[in-house]
Amino acid sequence: MLLNKKGMTLIEIMIALVILLISSLALMQTASLGITMNVQNALRDEAVNVAEIEMNDLRSRPFDNIASAATTTVVSRNFRGFTVDYTVTPTVTDINASSQQSKQISVSVAWSYRNKDYSHEITTLLRKQ
Repeated sequence: MLLNKKGMTLIEIMIALVILLISSLALMQTASLGITMNVQNALRDEAVNVAEIEMNDLRSRPFDNIASAATTTVVSRNFRGFTVDYTVTPTVTDINASSQQSKQISVSVAWSYRNKDYSHEITTLLRKQ
């Protein structure tokens, strides 16, 4: 009795498919994590841009009017099919209260992505000319 040994059995094919499935799932999980990290980085980059815009706006004002311009605002940005709301909170502090010649300006930007809160803060010093 002669047996044909040229092909693969059903068990061998099923084992190969299981191995292929496991490796494909691992690659899909890695790709998903990469996309999520990419979106988080892009959202953080946009928060940095929003903070810089607010900081430049405050720095361009006359020195004595900076504190009155520091109000909390919400900035909306469209990003890859969804909208992200950035809450911008500037804080102006007199460094030396007696002379009132220097101020510390801090701009905090907060946002939420996938039910997790993030924030970014920048600070600068400004001296009266």
